[in-house]
Amino acid sequence: MAVLECERLQEHLAPAVYARTGGYLQLLQQAFSHVYAHASSILHPQINVPPQLSFTGFDVKAEEYPTNIGDFDGVLITGSLSGVYDGEPWIQRLLHEIEELDKKKVKTVGISFGHQAIAQALGGHVTRNPKGSEVSVRKAWLTKAGEQVFLPSLKEFRLHYHHNDAILKLPPGFLNLASNNVTEFQSIYKRQQFLTFCGHPDYSNNIEVLEKLLEYDREKLWVPEQLIEHGLATLAQPTDYEWVIKQILLFYMGHFDKSP
Repeated sequence: MAVLECERLQEHLAPAVYARTGGYLQLLQQAFSHVYAHASSILHPQINVPPQLSFTGFDVKAEEYPTNIGDFDGVLITGSLSGVYDGEPWIQRLLHEIEELDKKKVKTVGISFGHQAIAQALGGHVTRNPKGSEVSVRKAWLTKAGEQVFLPSLKEFRLHYHHNDAILKLPPGFLNLASNNVTEFQSIYKRQQFLTFCGHPDYSNNIEVLEKLLEYDREKLWVPEQLIEHGLATLAQPTDYEWVIKQILLFYMGHFDKSP
């Protein structure tokens, strides 16, 4: 998998913390490796997992991208502290690259910022969430479309969150798979091509990163103090990140291809 890293966490975490946690590439590797190592209990026994799972990171802030996307089985676009509407050159390049992934029909997953970037690039609309921020553990409910796509279907799932923005309009050809009372489009899907989640399964496997980012939010006054206090108090609550990573693996392996 090609991981398009949209943030340099080493610029926002203390060196000792970053030495323990790494960046988004390492967080994703750890979370996916956990699910992969316990595939017999987490994945359906009739599903054959790939013999090997590996990730290669690309620093898209430095405009690094795969020379040949055909060398990879899929792409994953990470979170970021930036907004997809910021207009920075690296973001404009990323949005263009997503358009190319769409044309080439490359299976692509987006997490948080990546979720929003996919929507923005392909005709949706992203802006500051008019209903406010979502931080720490939050719940989302599956839509009717989500119940048809996800395997197995759940009524709801919980993830760690860290975002101030939201998709307000879906891009053409996408389905909304999950929703809650703050962010309508929690997971969006285009058959055989894109699957995204507003929340962070990568944080759920290592909550120290989100704890430090919430403290960073407090310093920058980016999130109301009451929300930060709530976020820090609920960090250790359980989530369904294993189920979410399972859905991502099933998507990459083609098990969703016959979905709506």
